[in-house]
Amino acid sequence: MTRVISESCDKKVIKYEILSAIKKCKKRGLKETTKWLAELSFALDCTPVKPSPEYTDKFYGTPNYFDKQSAPRCKEDDVYEMAKSYFDIGEYDRTAHALLNSKDEASNFLHVYSRYLSAVKKQQLQHLYNHNTSERALGKNEVLRTLRMELVRRYKADDLDAYLLYLYGILLKKTSEMSTAVQRNEVVAVLCKSIRSFPLNWGAWHELSSLIPDQQVLSSLELPNHWMKDFFLAQTHGDLINADEALNLYDLLKKAGFQDSSYIKTQEAISQHNRRVFDEAITLLEEVRANDPYRLDDMDILSNMYYVKGRRADLAHLAHHCTQVDKYRVETCCIVGNYYSIRTDHEKAVIYFQRALKLNPNYLSAWTLMGHEFTEVKNTSAAIQAYRNAVDLNRRDYRAWYGLGQTYELLKMHYYSLYYYKQAHRLRPFDSRMLMAVGETYEVLKRFEEAKMCYRKALAVGDIEGMANIKLAKLYKSENSSEWAACYYERFAQQAEERGVVEGTSSHTEAYQFLARYYLQQGNGLDAAAYYAHKCCEYPEVREDGKSVLRQISRMRGIGGGGDEFTTENAIRRPPTPGNILRLRGANDSTDVVMDTDSPSASVGPIKLTFSPGQAESDTSNLM
Repeated sequence: MTRVISESCDKKVIKYEILSAIKKCKKRGLKETTKWLAELSFALDCTPVKPSPEYTDKFYGTPNYFDKQSAPRCKEDDVYEMAKSYFDIGEYDRTAHALLNSKDEASNFLHVYSRYLSAVKKQQLQHLYNHNTSERALGKNEVLRTLRMELVRRYKADDLDAYLLYLYGILLKKTSEMSTAVQRNEVVAVLCKSIRSFPLNWGAWHELSSLIPDQQVLSSLELPNHWMKDFFLAQTHGDLINADEALNLYDLLKKAGFQDSSYIKTQEAISQHNRRVFDEAITLLEEVRANDPYRLDDMDILSNMYYVKGRRADLAHLAHHCTQVDKYRVETCCIVGNYYSIRTDHEKAVIYFQRALKLNPNYLSAWTLMGHEFTEVKNTSAAIQAYRNAVDLNRRDYRAWYGLGQTYELLKMHYYSLYYYKQAHRLRPFDSRMLMAVGETYEVLKRFEEAKMCYRKALAVGDIEGMANIKLAKLYKSENSSEWAACYYERFAQQAEERGVVEGTSSHTEAYQFLARYYLQQGNGLDAAAYYAHKCCEYPEVREDGKSVLRQISRMRGIGGGGDEFTTENAIRRPPTPGNILRLRGANDSTDVVMDTDSPSASVGPIKLTFSPGQAESDTSNLM
């Protein structure tokens, strides 16, 4: 069973570490990390106790780490306090100038950090109306390139403390294309070194999490066995869509003393959202909102779930409340955009998503949602650009890959669509919607064997939409494989009844019509034929076919009268099962049995992504 490091740690020692880290991060202007640590400290209701020298020596490199006394107040302190006041109101150039000759560690970090924030702010203002992420990229910014070279020299001279290592890692990430494993590994190595020097910097853990592409890389990292690693692992598993493992870790963290943490509850909600367990996720986020009604962090995720569930009134109330709290927050803009989207006012929705991107051009959710809106209004070129920007920001966002697949499908560019659907499937190998999309694209491309393999895998992982059986049935019907077509038609009909799906769609009537005719042709299937014929009689479009089958059954059984008077109580009361189909097959007919691999115990894995759009007709990628 998975265990967390926090279980063996003293909560009082953890509290002491957090309070000490808050002071250090606040002094350096790391606002988001300070907020995260403060909320975590609030969740721990205990009296802090100073860690032992052995503990501090293990994780901080010196047994006297917490014994350092601040020097007597001097001119350097006055300079720092003045510069920090400039920093707090966003005057970054002024801050950097004031601390130009500072030698103190905190002051030196604030000097470098201010130069970084100033360059980023000016870059964003310069490209305020340009939504192309490649043109907004920071790699060509001369100020940042100069700053990066300075830090490179100091890094090689081993002259960077934990905080400057963290900033150096961010600079490497922002100014590199990150297109190769070598570039990514360089940033990972720097961030890991920063974490080993100071494990309480959540910002470094968070940046490192965004660079982990898979479980193999995660397990190869050299990280301190500190209790902060538990939070990192939980978040990384959640980002890798390994929701079950993430939920297990968060549950253990709550048992270790963090049961009141709003961060953990929010992350649990996000994991449930990734599992599409929306009711549980909504309950968790509403609980967080009730305890902290003015919290806007992650409330856009709540609005997404209200949208999916069709809870229009709740979404309207949330949008109104968040607008009153702060209408210029990026989360508020996304929430209002979702509200206009659910009202089918897509133009206004796009305006609010664009407003969110002006506030934060790197906000992933806004790009993806804006792509959805452009797809709704058939503006395919704008949708493709939005989805590509989302992918550039985070290549693990399966929604953006899936959106690209849908957009190219609208353009009838099915080879491109196949490539992007496969990318989405690679990220969500156990999501039947991705498999169905790949299968439908193969079907359009007339690659029927691959399509059938996708549909069978969709059944094996749990067919969310309930359409895999009918798709398989139609494919086998087109191949004149009546036995297998009847098998899947029957499974589709039974699945619909078990799930409470509303009958009467064209797929249901098609299934009943085919099964009635199929069983009629079998010498020992008249009861089943009668059952499905009576089902046909319930729908006007196939009623005459149903009556015709009933009349033929009457003649075959020697029963007089028309189809309207025919009844078979057994057949009406108890529908046949899919097993009947296999029993009707001849003893020597075993050529297709190996194809029926849709049992849940079948081995299921992601499709191999050996395809690229440029391959076109030469694509020979397989599914296994």
